[in-house]
Amino acid sequence: MISRKPAHLLLVDDDPGLLKLLGMRLTSEGYSVVTAESGQEGLRVLHREKVDLVISDLRMDEMDGMQLFTEIQKVQPGMPVIILTAHGSIPDAVAATQKGVFSFLTKPIDRDALYKAIDEALEQSAPATDDSWRNAIFATDDSWR
Repeated sequence: MISRKPAHLLLVDDDPGLLKLLGMRLTSEGYSVVTAESGQEGLRVLHREKVDLVISDLRMDEMDGMQLFTEIQKVQPGMPVIILTAHGSIPDAVAATQKGVFSFLTKPIDRDALYKAIDEALEQSAPATDDSWRNAIFATDDSWR
């Protein structure tokens, strides 16, 4: 197991078997995981829990992964979302990434590609921890005095 920064992931898929399997794999990699079997349930989870990343199936009943992405961006702009699909095409992937989806991966899921996408999404969405730029501003600007 690779040592990873703790992150809370939301998995959304209408296939309970896949949710369980993927949840166990991600938990074994050091992630905290919560699951939802629909887009609506996923939105309810986002309203009650702090989540760092959403991984959603593309094709689901009632609300598909792209509709879920759109709703997530309304309430938590910038939340990274990875879309998984067994029915993906290049135009689908291009359209999704142009709308702001972080990554678009096809099923069966390549474990290494998924872990890489998760790590990159978390890295890009992490708040900056280097405040040296603030010190430089205050150290060089005496006009506020």
